[in-house]
Amino acid sequence: MIPTSPIHVRLRIRPQPIGALLTVVFLAACAVPETRAPAPEEPPAAEAPEPEPIPHEEARDREPVPEPETTPSAALALAEQAEGSRSEGNLERAAQQLERALRIAPRDASLWHQMARIRLEQGNYPQADRLAGRSLQLDGERDRTLALENWRVIRAAREAMGDKEGAREAQDAIQRLETGVV
Repeated sequence: MIPTSPIHVRLRIRPQPIGALLTVVFLAACAVPETRAPAPEEPPAAEAPEPEPIPHEEARDREPVPEPETTPSAALALAEQAEGSRSEGNLERAAQQLERALRIAPRDASLWHQMARIRLEQGNYPQADRLAGRSLQLDGERDRTLALENWRVIRAAREAMGDKEGAREAQDAIQRLETGVV
């Protein structure tokens, strides 16, 4: 006769998972643990004095101070050509030359300013405003003369667009730079 108690019924329904579990437990019990050699003892930090740094090694360990980026000579030559084209009245050619220079040296604030002046003379006031602002972003007010010229372009562009409040803000920035109050 086959027993019909709930335990026996349960065992007959799931014999494989229990058998697999018992096999895993048995294999785990038979496993041999890995043996490791003891780690060598390190001397206490207080006992070992730190060596005195050698002066030339201190300089070598410091991060190098980045040198200011210099504008490649090709970009400078294009900027000079653009200024010549501008003085001849060929603003479109000047703009093309400056665009090429900016592709070579995109972080040169003076090139952005020069392009802003060209756009101002062409009557493209919104772009003149943006380009002079870009020049300010790149250089900040480290070069006070360049910053003044950028703010003057911004003021002229905003006045031409009828932005009285913006022109007033630009004028305030010009006054702060001229008086040295930043």
